[in-house]
Amino acid sequence: MSRRYAYATPQRRISPLAVLIVLIVAIVIATFARTYERWEGQPPEVVFSRDFKALGRAPVLAITVRDPGTGLKHVTIRIKQNDQDVALADEALSRDSGKTYDIGKLIGDKYKIQDGPASLNISASDYSLRHFFQGNRTDVTKDFAFHINPPKLEVLEGQHYINQGGSECVVYRVSENAERSGVQVGSHYFPGFPVNGSPDRNLRFALFALEYDWPHDTPMKVFAADAAGNEVTADFWRRVFPKKFRSRDIPLEDSYVQKVVPEILNHAPGIKDQGDPVKTFVEINSNLRKKNHETIARLAAQSPGQFLWNGPFLQLSNSKVESFFADRRTYVYQGKAVDQQDHVGFDLSVVQHYPIEAANDGRVVLAEYFGIYGNAVLIDHGAGLISLYGHMSAIEVKPGQTVKKKQVIGKSGATGLAAGDHLHFGLFLHGVPVNPTEWWDEKWIKDHVLDRLQMKSD
Repeated sequence: MSRRYAYATPQRRISPLAVLIVLIVAIVIATFARTYERWEGQPPEVVFSRDFKALGRAPVLAITVRDPGTGLKHVTIRIKQNDQDVALADEALSRDSGKTYDIGKLIGDKYKIQDGPASLNISASDYSLRHFFQGNRTDVTKDFAFHINPPKLEVLEGQHYINQGGSECVVYRVSENAERSGVQVGSHYFPGFPVNGSPDRNLRFALFALEYDWPHDTPMKVFAADAAGNEVTADFWRRVFPKKFRSRDIPLEDSYVQKVVPEILNHAPGIKDQGDPVKTFVEINSNLRKKNHETIARLAAQSPGQFLWNGPFLQLSNSKVESFFADRRTYVYQGKAVDQQDHVGFDLSVVQHYPIEAANDGRVVLAEYFGIYGNAVLIDHGAGLISLYGHMSAIEVKPGQTVKKKQVIGKSGATGLAAGDHLHFGLFLHGVPVNPTEWWDEKWIKDHVLDRLQMKSD
């Protein structure tokens, strides 16, 4: 008989060191789980309000420092030039996600500007636990130059007679460092351009206008600015002639509203149906009109700096004037005034589907359904002057096409806010509606534009 022996299996003992390691790992994991967001590695971002290579005597500049992660901990902004090293900002922050600094004001308060090269140094850190708990850090240096001398400006002699709603031209000379110049009329800026063919490359001209409903004493000045933002201004001799424009009541008939509103809504997805035809008409007549004119201003900003036109502009041949420039229209529905708008052009009628002719040479910049003007064509005549042809039944030109004076561009019609077949003709100077009668007048063009530029009209 064999003997069986029983052996006791020895139990392993977990060492205290292993327990400690497991405990430490567990604590680390738990701590990381609670603080993992603070281990993010995205450094703060520094954003300048504009790109620049130079700053002037009164700098316009802002710097925004952002950290949407753990938030900003510290920001330092220093300016260095020659023997100057000045802290414009040096502050601890409490997890701010972002802060903007007015550098122009800080320089004015803390620094004495000198002409010549300088640099801005921006350092920013956040509350991240990265980099041995020092946080993520961003260092940015921007080299530039201070220019403290403004450009020179000389307005050439001349008497400027300006009608409310009318145009004018001023000629002036700037120094080589002028980067931007023109005429400021109230809040409107009219850019200046080199005088084509002049041996003086510093000679400039600017076409400008006074809004038809702005006061006769609206401030006007010629100005020039350099790349650093230094600006100089000059006055010029002028006399403004106030004008009085017509006011009319326009009855709104249901048949008219029901005709124009659905048509325009189909072409203007940005305009909402107000649930009531008359209210929708008012929305179209006011807000869509405003958007259309904003588009014209944007197109004018791309206009070349030389005249594309030749001689006086032409009124539509054989046409009869139905409505005048700057007529103030009060729209009345069932005896109640519901809207008021100004008619910034001429309504010209002949017969139905009459051939529409370009008023002058130029380049087509728009040829499509255009809001309140229905089927429309816009022609750029250079230097910010744009003509508008609205309510057409057919368009026979395309954007980018060069057209000549009297060239047929389409046919008259009743699209958009038109009650009957006619042409709406308008002129805009850098987005400001101007009275076409001046541009239809060969003598006015000679006296107010061509003679000032020492040009000869055909």
